[in-house]
Amino acid sequence: MSFFCVFQLGEDTFNRAKLLNVGYTEALKDAEYNCFIFSDVDLIPMDDRNLYHCYDQPRHFAIAMDKFGFRLPYAGYFGGVSGLSKKQFLKINGFPNEYWGWGGEDDDIYNRITLNGMKVSRPDVRIGRYRMIKHERDKHNEPNPQRFSKIQNTKNTMRKDGISSLLYRVLSVKKYPLYTNISVEIGKPPPRPHKG
Repeated sequence: MSFFCVFQLGEDTFNRAKLLNVGYTEALKDAEYNCFIFSDVDLIPMDDRNLYHCYDQPRHFAIAMDKFGFRLPYAGYFGGVSGLSKKQFLKINGFPNEYWGWGGEDDDIYNRITLNGMKVSRPDVRIGRYRMIKHERDKHNEPNPQRFSKIQNTKNTMRKDGISSLLYRVLSVKKYPLYTNISVEIGKPPPRPHKG
């Protein structure tokens, strides 16, 4: 098992899903992995029976976070910590690259999974419990006002927006005994349409 931490450098709008695609791509430069666990850095698992490995279906591990009262916030939620095999990841064309700012990418990923005939598997709610480290919302991670319209168009965008269209530049790779730290530049979001 190897851990890769991917950091977006610069002052541009945050793009979580694109960084997850970068992590997948960079990990495969290290070894021929067949299972990928994607985790937000601010989540701490509370039960060691919540085993991180890949399943027959894409896995959503973080189903009961303290910030949601230890309940799944809605049926299509796929955020926090998830796992996909290489085959599953490629079947959905990875994650979307066009969700700049907070929100929406998790729902797009859920849609990609279901639109490709797969189902999300989850641990028992007593096992899939997580604590979120309290922190301020990151600068440049404001809510994405386009997220709802993008989610509705997953079926039309998932073949062209994903791992197949990923562009980024590695700025540094530092290997440590327990993890690899990768800093990247992932570009800028497209200009937002003007209102009025």
